[in-house]
Amino acid sequence: MRVAVIGAGYVGCVTAACLARLGHDVWVVDTDAFKIGELAAGRSPVLEPGLDDLVAGMVAGGRLHAVPAGTLIDGAEIFIVCVSTPSLKSGGVDSRPVQRVLAGLARGAGARTAPLVVVVRSTIAPNRLHQVLDGLPADSRAALRIVANPEFLRETTAIADFERPPFVLLGGDDAQALDRVASLYQGLGAPIHKLDLATALLVKYASNAYHALKIAFANEVALVAGAAGADPRKVMTVFAEDRILNVSPAYLRPGFAFGGSCLPKDVRALVAAGKELGEPLPLLRSILESNRDRIDRTAAAIVASGVRRVAFLGLSFKRGTDDLRESPYLLLAAQLVGHGLQLRIFDPDVSAARLLGGNRQYVEEYLPDLAGLLASSLEAAVQGADGLVICKRVTDQESLRGVAARFEHVVDLEYVL
Repeated sequence: MRVAVIGAGYVGCVTAACLARLGHDVWVVDTDAFKIGELAAGRSPVLEPGLDDLVAGMVAGGRLHAVPAGTLIDGAEIFIVCVSTPSLKSGGVDSRPVQRVLAGLARGAGARTAPLVVVVRSTIAPNRLHQVLDGLPADSRAALRIVANPEFLRETTAIADFERPPFVLLGGDDAQALDRVASLYQGLGAPIHKLDLATALLVKYASNAYHALKIAFANEVALVAGAAGADPRKVMTVFAEDRILNVSPAYLRPGFAFGGSCLPKDVRALVAAGKELGEPLPLLRSILESNRDRIDRTAAAIVASGVRRVAFLGLSFKRGTDDLRESPYLLLAAQLVGHGLQLRIFDPDVSAARLLGGNRQYVEEYLPDLAGLLASSLEAAVQGADGLVICKRVTDQESLRGVAARFEHVVDLEYVL
């Protein structure tokens, strides 16, 4: 396939050279004369292990070319945008480089008989990309088929990251364009995910934010460990041996706030230990603040919806237990009651008469009227309600969907429907 890569920076050079090795005819375009001159001479303008040799081989083999901006590339089937998106003072990305490229491509696309497939490989947030696209003239925008293709290239291992990725990520709303771009990567043998534009772009941001989070987390644990006389490296080495919960997909799914008798208590204890040892631990401290915000925002949204009588399904912090200590659902229910909403709660795991010890004490502190709010059955809970809040799967999914279909206002906190 004949491909034009716009931008001869780090991502553009690696992408172009690797696509050429996959057998494509690749043309690199840039306004920087030095970069173009280096590439044309078979040298990489950026430092990356193995890239000099790869570029030299692809140029010598006639599959990698470099030309200055403004050069017409006859027969190019796909244009890949790899220009920089540096940070602004606000924290957002500077989308002007992407805007200039897309505007230029849109102007040129008007003379084509078929829409132009444009791949955005530059890292850009969905709202910023949509602003760029919305700023293009309508007729020019219609001539483009935009496909997001975020890159996951780490410096010093970029070639291996390109050629052995866990997946290839594509985003867009044109099936033919997605298929065309997917064909670029068939030689990699990696799974190809075809998503909508915003979802694809956010997978990149979620990935990098999580990597940053892991580093900051390990460093804060190390602060406590060092101050307490523990070995920070051994703490995290043993921690990482747990591939079931600690280093795994466990808990990495959207849902409601966490709760129960362990997680909130232990996070508080770790933060308190850090404070006593002179370490403020801002990341770990923010966990409970974020968790509480999840509850507060949900309560505010339910109140703002205008419902007054709510069928509330589930109360203990997870299925199969009657433990209500620091259950986020109980705290949410308490807030709704405090706002004057009428709740009928159904949870087959919970019986007011069987609550004992700390479990009972917690209920008496936060939801003392629980016994009067509990319904004996699902049908009793939904009778007369004008809103439905689903905290847990209190019955089979098909029955829950049937119940939810009877309501205009449904909040599914754990995506159980």
